Amino acid sequence: MEHRHLGTKINPFLSLKGNGSMIRPTIPNFFRRSEFIQLAGRLFLLLIFSSAYLYPFLRVLWRIGDEGSVVYGAQLVSEGAIPYRDFFEVMGPASFYWLAIFFKIFGTKWVVSRLVLLLTVSISTIMIYWMTRRLYAGSFDVLPAFFFLMTGVPLWPGVSHHWDSIFFALLSFGTFLLWQDSARRWLLGVAGVFSGLTSCFIQQKGVLLVLALLLAIYLNGRKSGEDRSKMLADVGFLLSGFLLVGGIVLIFFYRVGGFPDLIYDNLLWPLSNYYNVNITPYGYGLQKFFFPYWKLILEDIFTFTIHQAILGIFLFPFVVILILPVLVFAMAILFCIDSTKRPLIFNLFTIPYWLTALALWMSEIHRKDISHIIWGSPLLLVIFYFIWNISFEKWRNLRLLGMSLLMISLTLFGAFNIIIATRADYQIATRRGTVHSHKNENVLRFLHDQVKMGEYVFVYPYYPMYYFLAGIRNPTEYSILMYNINTEAQFHKAISDLERKKVRYILWDTYVEGQNLKTWFPQYEHPSRNNLEIERYIETHYEVKEIRNGFKIMQRKEE
Repeated sequence: MEHRHLGTKINPFLSLKGNGSMIRPTIPNFFRRSEFIQLAGRLFLLLIFSSAYLYPFLRVLWRIGDEGSVVYGAQLVSEGAIPYRDFFEVMGPASFYWLAIFFKIFGTKWVVSRLVLLLTVSISTIMIYWMTRRLYAGSFDVLPAFFFLMTGVPLWPGVSHHWDSIFFALLSFGTFLLWQDSARRWLLGVAGVFSGLTSCFIQQKGVLLVLALLLAIYLNGRKSGEDRSKMLADVGFLLSGFLLVGGIVLIFFYRVGGFPDLIYDNLLWPLSNYYNVNITPYGYGLQKFFFPYWKLILEDIFTFTIHQAILGIFLFPFVVILILPVLVFAMAILFCIDSTKRPLIFNLFTIPYWLTALALWMSEIHRKDISHIIWGSPLLLVIFYFIWNISFEKWRNLRLLGMSLLMISLTLFGAFNIIIATRADYQIATRRGTVHSHKNENVLRFLHDQVKMGEYVFVYPYYPMYYFLAGIRNPTEYSILMYNINTEAQFHKAISDLERKKVRYILWDTYVEGQNLKTWFPQYEHPSRNNLEIERYIETHYEVKEIRNGFKIMQRKEE
């Protein structure tokens, strides 16, 4: 039943009958005891490796705005707050409840949030590896998982609803694959539950995922000649799991009085306000942020020729990830010109990979920067590895050369980023535990020394991580407050809260304000001076006490 080519192994599902249709074996290889033990050992080693690689990054406090929104929101939820009703955020509700569970069990600490991130990314990595070997086991079959690990975390080394949604999406797809291999229908219900949970982090990701799996069930039933009633039962199990999660979430928010806020924050506001400002050019950030940063560091160490060569090596994986959708589909089309080989690319076994890969990629393309493209590509990487191997099956040296170059490039890039992470030699004691940083976080020291635990302090425009680390409270409902993103009514509400609560301190971030915001949001347009309502309020009611790390520490004037 197995095809072995040049030391590689194509999954037995890809075996062909004389008429070109697929042969389905009774027991997939990885269910056999010997293969299961071998695979479990490899997964364990990969788990250890990925955890060791991630650790240097996760001990460091990086300037990532969204991370603060998630961890501070999770803190509020662990204390009894209801998202959207009690505080405004665009992330799905599971973004906060997932981390809040760990806070309730292990305490509201910095290290807990980072351990959850380590767990999420490490398990996602080994799931990608398992999905790769299931499709094509051979030389460098760790490449898709390695690619995801090495390029993803260094660009976004912080807690994120994107990492969490990838984790649950892969759980859903993995469970679906187990159903495909075992025909145990209850697994479809579990896959539906995981799809529903995915949509509770990023709404469109869960919806697109379940649609992809439903289409896979339909095509599976149609191609294999299953009767209509069996196919409908399969669809029912998957949908029931998905709708069960959605129903529980909607009923919960209705009962706690947060249903209208849930709909507005998660659906209406993103489409009307946030979407337009969040548009970026394709691959944004690679040339704007990361490439100049890498170049600056390398220039201090190597000569011009050497550091340019290293930059070229670093860019190689990112060029691949940027052209990956076109590359994968172009290779598939070229391969399928030969009708005798077409069933190896598109068949009952591979179609779920194609559909789910496309769904995950589409779910992240609302913001086309380099991080979102990487988050959307884990299964496209698996398909790329699969097609590359079978396309160049007869040219072993060429096939291995391409994968070797990618592995070398990713390894050097990973080593470079580990060196950067380990150079974070400042240790700052916070109320949530000790963090490491590349700079002396004097603002945190001020908050620790001058502000009481639980006191109101407003951080403008946004850096909610300070709320969490300093143990202070946001006097408004908004962890982010930006023109053209937040509404005029929300600005008025924030000013009203500041005035009503007589907030003593405001931290005004001069680095992330005004026209500087175009650096992260190219479509952002700053209002004229006459329309800067909150700035007028702050300047009228507060005075600058000192400036630390680019933050104006402003104290309320005596009345």
